[in-house]
Amino acid sequence: MNKRIITAILLATSLIFGTTACSGQAAAREAAQKASTNTGESQEIKNLKRKKELEDNPNTIRYLYLYSFGNPIGYYITKGKISSNGSQIGPELEVLRELSGNPVVDSPQDDGSFGDGDPGIFFFTVDGAMAVTNFDYLQFDHPTNVNVPQLYESKMK
Repeated sequence: MNKRIITAILLATSLIFGTTACSGQAAAREAAQKASTNTGESQEIKNLKRKKELEDNPNTIRYLYLYSFGNPIGYYITKGKISSNGSQIGPELEVLRELSGNPVVDSPQDDGSFGDGDPGIFFFTVDGAMAVTNFDYLQFDHPTNVNVPQLYESKMK
């Protein structure tokens, strides 16, 4: 065979395998999801969907009970999702394509700084005050019988 034909065949084959690798992973994931739910939607899937609906609703009221060394210290009435301080809008890693070898490096945090973000969580009270903590916590969607004082009282009553 001609060298050009062999090179063309090898190039075409590598392109086919290269482009199907990513789509192959997505197809395999989709097939696995369908296989796991062939007998109907599991309770776990229903719970995850319900959790996502509640978390995606910015008007959901929650009760966040804080604990220090296993002891309840108080609670907040919150509005919207409780979020991790470690979350950020952009990706945590980036590929520097302009450098030789395309090294993967840490991306800056959303505020432009580098390094780990603050530990813990942040949330907003019903009147919009932002709170940040690294205490352990329990979260409920209704008041719960935990004998602790309310830590912040809304001015919007």
